[in-house]
Amino acid sequence: MRPTPPRARTALAALLLASACGDPARAGEGPSVVARAAPAVAAPTSTHAGADVPVGALGDPAATGEVIRAVVVSQVDAGPIDDTAKHARADQRVTLHAVAVVQRGRDRVYFSDAPDLRIGGKRIAARPFAEAPGLTLAWARVEPAAASMSNTEGGGFRYEAIDYRATAIDRATAPALVADVRPTLTPDHGNGVGTMRYQLTITQGARAIASPGAAARRGRGSGGLQDSVHRISIRRDDTYLGWLTELYGQPYIWASAGGTDATHQSERLEGSDCADFVTYGARRLGLKVPYSWTGELPQHTRTLATGQPSDDGIYRDAHGAPVRFPAVGDLVLFPRHVGALVEDRGTIGVLDEDDIIMHALFDTPKEVRIADSGYGGLPIQVLRWPKAR
Repeated sequence: MRPTPPRARTALAALLLASACGDPARAGEGPSVVARAAPAVAAPTSTHAGADVPVGALGDPAATGEVIRAVVVSQVDAGPIDDTAKHARADQRVTLHAVAVVQRGRDRVYFSDAPDLRIGGKRIAARPFAEAPGLTLAWARVEPAAASMSNTEGGGFRYEAIDYRATAIDRATAPALVADVRPTLTPDHGNGVGTMRYQLTITQGARAIASPGAAARRGRGSGGLQDSVHRISIRRDDTYLGWLTELYGQPYIWASAGGTDATHQSERLEGSDCADFVTYGARRLGLKVPYSWTGELPQHTRTLATGQPSDDGIYRDAHGAPVRFPAVGDLVLFPRHVGALVEDRGTIGVLDEDDIIMHALFDTPKEVRIADSGYGGLPIQVLRWPKAR
């Protein structure tokens, strides 16, 4: 079915046109604050012979020592196992490993089934969980609860706190877990790609010790979480569009920002507006382009064509000739909005409203027809990023 002609567009297009996707107003970033104690995720129990026995109980009940810290580490395929954030492709396996730090007299003993473990850059000689004091493990996602938010909610700019919540991963009580980045509190547009954070809770008797989670806020100059909340990002592939999929599952943030490009909310995989979303992928490819807003994108790209939508849904230049479909990954810039081309559909070889773009707009990033983006009836510029040197 051909998209509705421009003259019949609803008021939605006008409303979106009046809205700025990527506000030019940016604010500075202040120092972080110490994280508050994270809420514990209770370990499940089962009834056996009239008593509650923890599911997945580990360790030796006769062993001594008190759990004082829970740590999440991870590994991509057979790579290093450490506590740093991981970036992986969808064809790679990411494994989360649990680490329990136990105080035993004057000694701190590390327990984990992960071999060759590093925490804070230091090699750790860990003992297996079978030798730990009796304990249970529970895993949880730490994920955004809203798909869309604004840094200008109160009228002026401020970093609004992203609503993160810990959601228990069912039946996940083992010392190792394959990372699954699919969200449960917001729509899953990525089908296995995107970014997720994780929390580990270790229960020993009546005590529960959790790794940093939803309460571990960065503080001033950020709406997100500290790096101590373990983060896994899985992308579709190593292409420009592939890198963009790392932001799947993260909220659309009106006027996303950062004190510097390195501390930008998109760079930290907390979320983005439309302009910062398309910029993230370019930066991952090595381009030295700044986070800005839609009005500045032509300064950092090459304009390939301009066009207006016609009644048949095809974009045409000033002479009435159809605008050719450029290449996958090129940008379609509307007034105050932008998306990246994913697929040539509709009339093959020309740019029309049936073509698919990847964008972020009042929802976590996803792929949509241009006609369904809310901007299909508006003029366009086709932009191309320069090649990385």
